[in-house]
Amino acid sequence: MKVEILFFAALKDFFPSKQEKEIEANTTVTTLKELLCKENPNATKILNVSRVSINQRISKDSDLIPNNAVLAILPPSSGG
Repeated sequence: MKVEILFFAALKDFFPSKQEKEIEANTTVTTLKELLCKENPNATKILNVSRVSINQRISKDSDLIPNNAVLAILPPSSGG
Protein backbone atom coordinates (compact mmCIF):
# COMPACT_ATOMS: atom_id res chain seq x y z
CA MET A 1 0.00 0.00 0.00
CA LYS A 2 1.10 3.56 -0.61
CA VAL A 3 1.84 6.22 2.01
CA GLU A 4 3.33 9.70 1.96
CA ILE A 5 5.98 10.42 4.60
CA LEU A 6 6.98 13.92 5.70
CA PHE A 7 10.24 14.35 7.60
CA PHE A 8 10.91 17.33 9.86
CA ALA A 9 13.81 19.04 11.65
CA ALA A 10 16.97 16.93 12.04
CA LEU A 11 15.48 14.04 10.06
CA LYS A 12 15.81 16.12 6.90
CA ASP A 13 19.56 15.49 7.20
CA PHE A 14 18.87 11.80 6.58
CA PHE A 15 15.77 11.70 4.35
CA PRO A 16 14.13 13.97 1.77
CA SER A 17 11.52 16.24 3.35
CA LYS A 18 8.78 14.31 1.52
CA GLN A 19 8.71 10.83 0.05
CA GLU A 20 6.17 8.32 -1.17
CA LYS A 21 6.71 4.76 -0.04
CA GLU A 22 5.14 1.37 -0.60
CA ILE A 23 4.64 -0.55 2.64
CA GLU A 24 3.00 -3.85 3.51
CA ALA A 25 -0.60 -3.98 4.71
CA ASN A 26 -0.91 -4.17 8.52
CA THR A 27 2.27 -2.14 9.05
CA THR A 28 2.46 -0.54 12.49
CA VAL A 29 4.24 2.67 13.43
CA THR A 30 6.96 0.58 15.09
CA THR A 31 7.46 -1.46 11.93
CA LEU A 32 7.66 1.71 9.84
CA LYS A 33 10.37 3.12 12.14
CA GLU A 34 12.29 -0.17 11.82
CA LEU A 35 12.07 0.03 8.01
CA LEU A 36 13.33 3.62 8.05
CA CYS A 37 16.20 2.65 10.36
CA LYS A 38 17.25 -0.05 7.88
CA GLU A 39 16.99 2.46 5.03
CA ASN A 40 19.29 4.90 6.85
CA PRO A 41 20.97 3.46 9.96
CA ASN A 42 22.52 6.85 10.79
CA ALA A 43 19.02 8.13 11.63
CA THR A 44 18.26 5.37 14.15
CA LYS A 45 18.81 7.43 17.33
CA ILE A 46 16.49 10.20 16.14
CA LEU A 47 13.85 7.84 14.75
CA ASN A 48 13.70 5.91 18.03
CA VAL A 49 12.68 9.05 19.94
CA SER A 50 10.45 10.56 17.23
CA ARG A 51 6.67 10.74 17.30
CA VAL A 52 4.61 9.84 14.25
CA SER A 53 1.37 11.42 13.18
CA ILE A 54 -1.04 9.60 10.89
CA ASN A 55 -3.29 11.94 8.93
CA GLN A 56 -2.53 14.78 11.38
CA ARG A 57 -3.18 12.76 14.56
CA ILE A 58 -0.38 11.70 16.88
CA SER A 59 -0.23 7.91 16.90
CA LYS A 60 0.90 5.16 19.24
CA ASP A 61 3.67 2.79 18.18
CA SER A 62 1.13 -0.04 17.95
CA ASP A 63 -1.24 1.83 15.59
CA LEU A 64 -1.77 0.38 12.12
CA ILE A 65 -1.03 2.64 9.18
CA PRO A 66 -3.92 2.87 6.69
CA ASN A 67 -3.54 2.94 2.91
CA ASN A 68 -2.88 6.39 1.42
CA ALA A 69 -2.02 7.85 4.83
CA VAL A 70 0.05 10.99 5.23
CA LEU A 71 2.63 10.37 7.93
CA ALA A 72 4.71 13.02 9.65
CA ILE A 73 7.83 11.91 11.49
CA LEU A 74 8.38 14.41 14.30
CA PRO A 75 11.69 14.34 16.16
CA PRO A 76 11.93 16.04 19.54
CA SER A 77 13.01 19.64 19.29
CA SER A 78 13.91 22.45 21.58
CA GLY A 79 14.09 26.13 21.03
CA GLY A 80 14.74 29.25 22.89
